[in-house]
Amino acid sequence: MTTYLDTLRLLACAFTRPAFAAMARTRDYRAPFTALLKAGVVREHDKSCQPLASVFEMAWAHLAKGYRNEYVYKNDLASRLIFGRHSPRTAGFQLELPIGRSIVDVAVTNGTSTAYEIKTEYDTTRRLNSQTGDYLKAFDRVFVVTHPAHAGRFERELDPRVGLIVLAPSGAMSTRREAQSNLEYVEPAVIFRCLRRPEYLSAIEQLFGSIPRLPNGLIAAHCEKLFATVSALDAHKVFVEALRARTTDENTVHFVAHLPASLRALGYATPLSGRQRTNILTLLSQKVGLTLAI
Repeated sequence: MTTYLDTLRLLACAFTRPAFAAMARTRDYRAPFTALLKAGVVREHDKSCQPLASVFEMAWAHLAKGYRNEYVYKNDLASRLIFGRHSPRTAGFQLELPIGRSIVDVAVTNGTSTAYEIKTEYDTTRRLNSQTGDYLKAFDRVFVVTHPAHAGRFERELDPRVGLIVLAPSGAMSTRREAQSNLEYVEPAVIFRCLRRPEYLSAIEQLFGSIPRLPNGLIAAHCEKLFATVSALDAHKVFVEALRARTTDENTVHFVAHLPASLRALGYATPLSGRQRTNILTLLSQKVGLTLAI
C-alpha cells in the first residue's frame, strides 16, 4: 500500500538536478515529471490551465509540509538568506562545495563566509564532527541546520564554535546557538584547494605582484606553496571574493531571480548554458495541462 510519505518521496524526484537539467536540455516540461506521471502522482489532461511554475510551487508546498528532505532545507536557506537577509547581487550561494575530506551542503559568502551542514530527520549523523571540523579550516562561521529532535544532542556534542539552526515542522527556522567567528584559525592551504585555477592565479598576482612563469604541470603546486605563506585573514578574503563572484554575475542573478521560489536552490546548483537557462524560464511561464493527484 502506497502511503502519503511514499508519494511525497516520489514527488521529491522532480526537485533534483538531473530532472532540472533534463527539462533545460530537452525543452520538455514533462521531463521532471516522467516518473510521477507513470506513478499517477502527477496527471496530464488536455486543458492547459496553469503555468508550469505553479505546478512546482504546489508540489513544493506538499514537500515542505510533509517531507522535509535535504532539498527542502537547501531551498529554504536560499530563500531566507539570499533573497531575504541578503541579495543575490551581493551574496554568493554555493551548494555541495568540497572542503578537505568533506562536502559542505550550503556555503554563503557576503561580508564573510558561512558554512551550513544540513542534518534532516532522515540523515545519519555519524560523520558530523569530522565534517564541521573540515569546514572550520576554511569558513569564518559554521552552522548545523537540523530537525528539533536532534538539536539537544548536537548542542552538547558539537564544537562550541559551531552554531545550531532548527527547522521546525511548522516551517519556522530559528537560531538555537550562534556560531562563533573562526576567522583567525582558517588554514590557507585548505582554502587554496577550494579555488579554481583562474581564482588562485588572480590571487597570487594580487598578493605577490606577479604570476610565476612555470609549466602548467608545476604552477599549481608552486602557487599552493606561496598561498600557504599568507595570513589567515588574507587567505579568507581571497576565499570570500572568489566564491561571491561565482554566483553574483548578472546572468546568474537574472536566472535565479526569475525562478519560482521552489526552484532557487536548483537554479544555483545545476550547471546550465545560457540557452538552457532560457529554455527553463520559457517552460516555467508556459501554461500546461498538469495537476497533482495528491
